[in-house]
Order: sequence, then structure tokens, then C-alpha cells
Amino acid sequence: MQERELSQLVIAPAESDEDLEALVTVRRTVNPKARPTVVNLRHALSSSEAGLVFLVAWLGDEPVACGFVERSTAGYAAAHVAVVPARRFRGIGSAVLAEASAHASRLGEDRLAGEVKKSDEASRSFLERRGFEVVGGEEAVSLTLGRAVASSPLPDGIEIVSRRERPFDVEALYEVFVDAVRDVPGAPLGETIDAWSAREIDRPTRSPDLSFAAFAGNEVVGYAVADILGDEGHHGFTAVKRAWRRRGIATALKRAQITAATEMGLAILVTGSEERNLPMRTLNEKLGYRPDPERSTVVMQGPLQA
Repeated sequence: MQERELSQLVIAPAESDEDLEALVTVRRTVNPKARPTVVNLRHALSSSEAGLVFLVAWLGDEPVACGFVERSTAGYAAAHVAVVPARRFRGIGSAVLAEASAHASRLGEDRLAGEVKKSDEASRSFLERRGFEVVGGEEAVSLTLGRAVASSPLPDGIEIVSRRERPFDVEALYEVFVDAVRDVPGAPLGETIDAWSAREIDRPTRSPDLSFAAFAGNEVVGYAVADILGDEGHHGFTAVKRAWRRRGIATALKRAQITAATEMGLAILVTGSEERNLPMRTLNEKLGYRPDPERSTVVMQGPLQA
């Protein structure tokens, strides 16, 4: 039965919107809390500088697995493989991982790294048996909304402005990002301004109402961005220039997002921090975010698979 199924398995790049819809279906089946969207996937494909490929595996008309692979600035290919639970343990995951490895090899990479849900022991074991090991993790937390947030004074000399109120100066925000990302454990460095802007600013679900910049006079000293995905807000990067830290700017940026999300009627705000990023984890806890273990992930890295 397994050999017959594998002989019928077709793995192909996701190019049409129908393909991307199939990928979304697989991801949401594997992880009901995942929030992929076709518009974001299409945007990622059109703006990628890193050879991004989305993969969908089909058995007849049924999408049974998906994955992606793209070049990274960290010496490996970023990748992910997911198989719907009802089709696991039949060799489908191995086939998709091998296909992702082939794409990574063509991109000039010899290792893969990607996130796995921390509670998904089966997927972690699958990768460990193939030489992968945990190299980091993302601790997810969430904040249930529904009541007004107490206002607090802004740090002296700081103005917080949303992208809805004032268009962002992309170069100024990128300067903040480059300064801040060096202090995030495990974060890849060297992302170009175009790639950063496509991911951090221009993504279709990035909300101008939940994206804020912090100004000291005319200087941008911090920013925070977020997506709206259904009734959920998902935080992106929160960054403050090194010279302006420990003044409450990151707290002010996140409070602005919480207030805006509450006024918009969102149900929850979700974020994650690298497990070694204690300053951001402490800030989130102070603001009332609580552990959301079903969204937490580990990062696993290992060799290409034949």
C-alpha cells in the first residue's frame, strides 16, 4: 500500500493560486493555529531574492503535504515540511524533504534549518532520525483583548506615530532594524533593504493601524509592526536603536499596538521571542502576555537528504 501510494505521489512547485490554496489547506490541517494566506504567499514569491520555492505534494486531487525552501544569509537554506496527520508514516515526508533538499542544493546550500512546533514530537523525531538537531526556539505568548488599556505617559521627547498617520521612511526604519537585529540570538544577518521591506513593511496583511514608529525629533529610533489575520493580530519585529534603549520606547510601541488592536475589536495579539531573548520576553510578560505553548516552536538544523 505504501509503495503504491508513493508511486502516485506528485511533488511540484506551488505556482498558481490553486496550488497556494492547497498549501494553505495542508498547513491549517497540520496546525489549526497557523494563519497562512494566499496573498502573503503570492507576495513572498514575487518579492523573494532568495530563490524561494513552495512545494505541494499530491495524491490524485488530494494535497497531502507541503513545504518551502529558500536561501538564507546564515549558511543554510531555510526550509519547512508538513504532512497531514492522516497521511504520515508512509514516506511522504521523506519524499518532500528530499525534494526540498534538491532545491537547496541548486541554491548552493548544504544544510537545512526550519521551525517545528514544539509539541509535535512526531515531527521532531522524524527530523532527529535524519541527523537534525535543535539549535534554537521561539517561545510564543498571547494577550487576550477586550477591555481598554490604561494609558501611560510616553518617554520624554518621544512621539509614537502609526503608519496610517504618517508614511514610514523605509530607509530610516531599516537603519533601526540593522542596529537592533544584531542583538537577537539566532537571527540571520545581512538581509538587504529590499528583502527586509518586502517582508516587514509591504506584506499584504501588515496593518498600517498596528504599525508604529518612535520619533525623537526627526530621528526614527524604534518601530513595531504587526499583521491582521482574521480576528488575531500577530506581532512582527519590535526594534529600538541601541543608543535609545532602557527608556521605555519598546514598551510604548507595544502599548500603542495593544490599544489600537483593542479599538479595532481584535480578539487576541500573538507574538514570539527567541528563547534566549530575555529582554523582549520580560517586556511581554510585563504587558500581560501569557504562554501559548501550541504556537511555540523549535528550530532544527541538519544535512540535506538524498
